[in-house]
Amino acid sequence: MHRMRLQSRPGLSGRCGFTLIELLVVIAIIAILAAMLLPALARAKTKAKTMQCLNNMKQLQICWHTYCDDNTDRLPPNGTQAMATSWVDGSAQSDTTPVFIEAGLLYQYNKSDAIYTCPANQRRLPIATAADALYWHAPIGTPKPMPRTCSINITLGGFSSSTQPGGTFTRNGATITTLAKINQIVPPYPGPARMLAFVDENEFSIEDGCFAVYPPSSGVNEWWNLGGNRHNGCCTFSFVDSHAEVWKWHGTSVLTFQSYDQPGDSSDDLPRVQRGSGP
Repeated sequence: MHRMRLQSRPGLSGRCGFTLIELLVVIAIIAILAAMLLPALARAKTKAKTMQCLNNMKQLQICWHTYCDDNTDRLPPNGTQAMATSWVDGSAQSDTTPVFIEAGLLYQYNKSDAIYTCPANQRRLPIATAADALYWHAPIGTPKPMPRTCSINITLGGFSSSTQPGGTFTRNGATITTLAKINQIVPPYPGPARMLAFVDENEFSIEDGCFAVYPPSSGVNEWWNLGGNRHNGCCTFSFVDSHAEVWKWHGTSVLTFQSYDQPGDSSDDLPRVQRGSGP
């Protein structure tokens, strides 16, 4: 029996790898592809966070409506201070645990802490109390993510230690009259499809459960509270009829929080939010 012997092809004898130039070419191609793909991936990630934030608004709006149904159309109390009788308790500027979210009146309808915060928010707060340190098993001063960035339009159930839902708030000569029941959302208030409910608020503006702006009839061109801008200059809102929207800011005054009552600009940003907040 004859054995066949494989012959080496001319010119390939002893070659078992890539040359340095070939490796560099491959690396260059990979780098070019990465440069082309990474911006697209970043945009997709940003879009995904916007959609998640929008879904959070919808989930909270379902909780809001369920509370109304369970309480003869009464709106969830919307406290301007840290109150246990509100839809949410505590202060978003100091609380580092979800305990105060879980103490709120809406938590029973959806026991997910995650729907209360924008996934694009990068701000962290230092642990300030011994109770929070015990919760996290970490020393005081350790930074933790903010547990909440959403608020409810003050017109809907707004109250304080001295004013109940259905009362009034006065500030800078402007008066906000709040509502106590969902059937009170009639003209001159915006209809359910245009009345703002939940707002993804600016991480430096948010404090209590209320998002407040001066009424359009006041003529005050100032932001009392400021909407968020974490989604490429956009903010998410839910509305009383249960739909949610992403609004693109057209001006610049809403892009950076400086102080409460900071001036508006000549864009339609503030008037648009005012028209959705009350008469």
